[in-house]
Amino acid sequence: MLHSSTRDDGIGAELKTGAAAVPADQAEAIARDKYGLDGRVEWLWGEKDSNYRLSLPDGREYLFKVLNPAEDPGMTAMHSQALLHVEAVDPGIPVQRIIRTLDGEADFRMTDADGGTRGVRMVTFLPGIAQKAAPHSPRQRRNVGALLARMQIALSSFTHPAAGHRITWDMQHAIGVRDLLPIFTDPAQRRRLEAAMDNFEKQIMPLMASLPAQVVHNDFNMENILVDPKTPDTVSGIIDFGDMVHTPRVFDVAVGAAYQMGDAPDPVEAICDFLAEYSTLVSLTEQEIAVLYPAILTRMVMRVAIPQWRAGLFPENRDFYVRNSPTVWAQLARLDAIPTETIVARLAAACQQGNRQS
Repeated sequence: MLHSSTRDDGIGAELKTGAAAVPADQAEAIARDKYGLDGRVEWLWGEKDSNYRLSLPDGREYLFKVLNPAEDPGMTAMHSQALLHVEAVDPGIPVQRIIRTLDGEADFRMTDADGGTRGVRMVTFLPGIAQKAAPHSPRQRRNVGALLARMQIALSSFTHPAAGHRITWDMQHAIGVRDLLPIFTDPAQRRRLEAAMDNFEKQIMPLMASLPAQVVHNDFNMENILVDPKTPDTVSGIIDFGDMVHTPRVFDVAVGAAYQMGDAPDPVEAICDFLAEYSTLVSLTEQEIAVLYPAILTRMVMRVAIPQWRAGLFPENRDFYVRNSPTVWAQLARLDAIPTETIVARLAAACQQGNRQS
């Protein structure tokens, strides 16, 4: 059993609390009264929050978000301020734009039916389809890598009192995921996950405090990256700042790399596409490059272990939580067919190639 009050496990309340829904009529009333926007809402799935697409009669669309009851108000404010900061520093990054309330607030607190308070935010609804649902290509992966670098550059000057909060998906606390591994009954699967956690503990943890760190997006996955359905190499949106945190920069790169493998027959080549373009804008240190591959594997462990754990907490949503697990296991199998030293060398070469081109 996990005891987040007594050990550094990072398994926090934000994932132990379900996405408590707000009734549609209440969401419409809030949009009308607080934002002056009179429209109709459509409920959208959210892992932690109650999300709606708000459509106005004139065709304008917004994302209306009532945040998880467990989310600290400081975190709500940080996410809003980060969006405003990125827009100001690099307006070419296609992030959602904050819609302020009639009183000029970037977000506000509402009182729910139980008497508790929850954060509320309204943002623009970005065009495009999830990268996961689109055809993939080397050019698309390179474009994603460049955007991650631009996002990091923009956020490098962002600070907020809540930036050091604990979040389950922060790789700084990944060692706590080891406690989840007994839920895997397949011995081979458990051994593979334990081996990756051993590498995290031996290769990354001793260096963690010395790695360059900043506030990062921390969830650059294919469902948070939108592309143009007609020209899928064009990235049209980056969404969901809900997992952002101050953490080692290389962890943010590892997150992006772990997802850009997709279904590519050669997952290392796919990662290298992403890294080569990223590295034309941001140069990783030798120490960061050395921990990059074990960090990618750590994110993959988190991708199967945390959803499996949540499926036990909320069995009614099990199919949704574990929907990506078969993909992750297939990616691990393809990676394991390649010698580790070969993978490490290829990733380092991609980073260095990008540095030479910059």
